Amino acid sequence: MRKVVLDMDPGIDDALALILALKSPEIEVLGITTVAGNAPVETTTANARRLLEYLGASDVPVAAGAAKPLRHALVDALDYHGSDGLGECGLPSPRLGPHPAKAWDFLADLALNAPGQITIVATAPLTNVALALEVHPELARLLSSLVVMGGAYGLTPYGKGNRTPFAEFNIWQDPEAASIVLGSGAEIVAVGLDVSKDPATSLTGEHLARLRKSHTPSAHLAARLAEYLVKRKGCCELHDPLALASVLQLSLFHFISAPVKVVTGNGSYRGVTRVLPLEKQAQKPLIRIAAGVDGPGFLRLLLSRILEE
Repeated sequence: MRKVVLDMDPGIDDALALILALKSPEIEVLGITTVAGNAPVETTTANARRLLEYLGASDVPVAAGAAKPLRHALVDALDYHGSDGLGECGLPSPRLGPHPAKAWDFLADLALNAPGQITIVATAPLTNVALALEVHPELARLLSSLVVMGGAYGLTPYGKGNRTPFAEFNIWQDPEAASIVLGSGAEIVAVGLDVSKDPATSLTGEHLARLRKSHTPSAHLAARLAEYLVKRKGCCELHDPLALASVLQLSLFHFISAPVKVVTGNGSYRGVTRVLPLEKQAQKPLIRIAAGVDGPGFLRLLLSRILEE
């Protein structure tokens, strides 16, 4: 069983990734760290607790993290995720508060106490992870792996931006943090828009109908979350569950290994993730980038776990 920490900004697809994680016996969710991204950090922290309490996992600790990117003001995505960040699904306010530790200390403490055993799945802007690496530089070599949902690498027809024509939202939100993390030398797997914008990986109205027929808490919640986007966008893209799926079933993906440069600052190319030629590898560490996915296989995995009694 792999020991996993989820660094999140729930978020509809973050919530679906959390459901998948809690329904997957291959992993143990040691905790959640929250960050400003899809919504302010107060909202993402409350959302993580709301989800855990609804799903009967209130013992999983939630540590709140950064309230803004390292160098920029927060630009949330509540216009996409709904006013509560969770598709206005009506979950009650959380009964319990967050863990007393800051997210970056929480992450580092887990890795320091279990070297080589902890996988971080980061499905949000990378501010918390960057701060953890700055405070604890040894973290990069102590992690088992770091899975990042972020980037648009131009490796498939879908590898284009969703925040700008060139940049993916998480990387764009905090490109300075992304540059620190992707250059850290940690064992990194990057799952970006090249695979998560593939229509074969999205939930449609047909999938929504299957979820509605089940009466399990997980399926009921997943249906309410997905419905918000299926009604408004025609489908529910599953960026964050795909990142988690790389931990559960790596064979669903095809990867390349390459160094990556993140464009920082606030120009028109802010947040662009540039795959560099391999001869540049002396200057940048290699990361594994998802360049293809078995979309139907991924959806079978996701739905089978959510619909399981």
